[in-house]
Amino acid sequence: MFRLGRQAAAVAPEAWLHHVLGFVTEDGDTALHLAVIHEHEAFLDSILQYTQGTDYLDIQNDLGQTALHIAVILGASSFVGKLVSAGAGLCVQEKGGQTALHLACREGWRECAQQLLAPLATQRPGQGDSFRAQLDCTNYDGYIPLHVAILRKDLDMVSLLISGGSDLNKPELSCGRSPLHLAVESQSPEVVEFLLRAGADPEARMYVGYTPMYSAKHRPNQKIPQLLREFGSEEADWDSEESVDSNSEEEYDDIVINCGH
Repeated sequence: MFRLGRQAAAVAPEAWLHHVLGFVTEDGDTALHLAVIHEHEAFLDSILQYTQGTDYLDIQNDLGQTALHIAVILGASSFVGKLVSAGAGLCVQEKGGQTALHLACREGWRECAQQLLAPLATQRPGQGDSFRAQLDCTNYDGYIPLHVAILRKDLDMVSLLISGGSDLNKPELSCGRSPLHLAVESQSPEVVEFLLRAGADPEARMYVGYTPMYSAKHRPNQKIPQLLREFGSEEADWDSEESVDSNSEEEYDDIVINCGH
């Protein structure tokens, strides 16, 4: 059972409050989870009045989800904003390794992502580090939120994340593919061009040494190699007879996202 801190208890004389905060369903959902699931704003506000800044906000259910995860999945951006303002953890990971920002990118909820990436000036004291850390947090597939947005070809989300300070060249963990590599593999010239104009390294290399140009030359969209050339990328120097398919263990051609759909 969650115990209120001294400060919270001092301003929570209602006897029902302790009962409400100690309530947990068989699925591990707290009253806060239920307030979000049922989108009951008044109940949410009542709970947050006494629990802001406490660990109660980050209690996870049997799926590892906090109330913030659920609010994002539902696309309830106003609830996301309230939870973030109350001090909900931004880097808590559910069972699939997803943070709230990963989920916002996966589901395409731009308004939720905006709430998670609110300017530092609006964050509660002490949240600055987690605000920045969520951009670099990797899920269990080795992807940061930017990688997920790129694989979804979501240019608006990519733009939002980069404007928020996401690392343009941070590689994913399985093969060392940069965001530009992933955009090439996604065959999205719009995202490729955006990343290049934002300053992505056209000569970034995977663990096995492949550049984005190498990946582009083995895929059908001919606009992408031209874009890479325009931004200074050199032609791939690998044997022209070597195929990506023969190296599928090093470079995954199939794009897989840990998706809840």
